[in-house]
Amino acid sequence: MFRRTIGIALMASLAITLSACESAKKVLSRPKDAPDEFVIYQRPPLSLPPEFSLRPPSPGSDGPQAITPTDQARAALLQQSPKLRGEAQRDPNLSDGLNAIMAKTGASAADPSIREVVNAETSLLSKEDQRLADKMIFWVDDKPYEGTIVDAEKEQQRIRENQALGKPITEGETPQVKKARGRKGLLEF
Repeated sequence: MFRRTIGIALMASLAITLSACESAKKVLSRPKDAPDEFVIYQRPPLSLPPEFSLRPPSPGSDGPQAITPTDQARAALLQQSPKLRGEAQRDPNLSDGLNAIMAKTGASAADPSIREVVNAETSLLSKEDQRLADKMIFWVDDKPYEGTIVDAEKEQQRIRENQALGKPITEGETPQVKKARGRKGLLEF
């Protein structure tokens, strides 16, 4: 026990001593490579474009990038003339820049009913999660089916009787299957 305490004390004192030593810091840690504050870097002078007659394209006109190199290659392989890219839907409430971003990301061609699709998919998952919670917490096997279960044999007999009597097949009460709920859970009274 005494040896262990002395060993720990020696290691701690050695670590403190070496942390004060500058050469030990350089060996044990990575030195910083900071830039020299007193060096002046020269930058190349600004240059003007070689052609001053270039003007920005007018809004709504096709620019030189209207036909992409991919479209040109595809047209060359298929021996067809290259087609201009179709313009995506533009929202008049947004600026040109935001419309361009929407077109590049494909957001302007998004499915408008995506929220309903997501809600339908997540509702199925939430029902499964509820069943798991009921099984784990309340020790309940399954809740009864929330819909109506039709007794197929009795329904077929009812439809045949209606057809034989010349009545519409929708007349009469639809026979249902009544299922009794299984055992109660531990916390249900």
